[in-house]
Amino acid sequence: MQRINTPTYVRLREQIRADIAAGIWPLGAHITLAQMVDRYEVSLNPVREALLHLQGEGVIDMQMHRGAVIPTVDATYIANIYDMRGAIEQMLAAKVATLATPEDLEVIDAARLRHEELVHGTDIGACVAANREFHRVFNGVAGNQPAVDVLGSRASLVDALRRSLGYGAQRKEAVIAQHRKLVAAVRKGDPALAAKVALEHAESARDDLLRMIDKSH
Repeated sequence: MQRINTPTYVRLREQIRADIAAGIWPLGAHITLAQMVDRYEVSLNPVREALLHLQGEGVIDMQMHRGAVIPTVDATYIANIYDMRGAIEQMLAAKVATLATPEDLEVIDAARLRHEELVHGTDIGACVAANREFHRVFNGVAGNQPAVDVLGSRASLVDALRRSLGYGAQRKEAVIAQHRKLVAAVRKGDPALAAKVALEHAESARDDLLRMIDKSH
């Protein structure tokens, strides 16, 4: 949750990131600064500052006098992002297994169950968002905010692609099973097992998304 006194450009940056993941600004779309000023009802300066931050994260491409372009995402990008995600998430999972309190586990389980409620519904955007929220809650228990921020800053383009391509056969069931295994490893207090499950989860997500990219061509 952001603080009340969070600068406008920071709040705007996070909203733009969320809107990209939700498909409001589609992958490959060109967006003018005027469009963003109108949509978010802010002045030009915070829009520019938010976009510069997002450009630094690779979330958008700024073009001189033309606004911003939401990048398209290819197989190489997905492979690279998930290599990074797997490395970070296995480290975080080991820490979560060491640090999680009973209260933390209750919050993690609530996020897991929320995802399971949505996973077989028709709103794929809600399912993708619930999955991201589960990982945000889970990873946050590790107490390593810089690592969580890196994962969050690189999630919007991946989530936008997942929202547009959907899931492969049996992938949703696999996600449910892997989330349950991850929580079970934490409940056992087994850092090595939690790290192993987290890495397997990231790698299987990568492989499924790469197959969906291949099918879309």
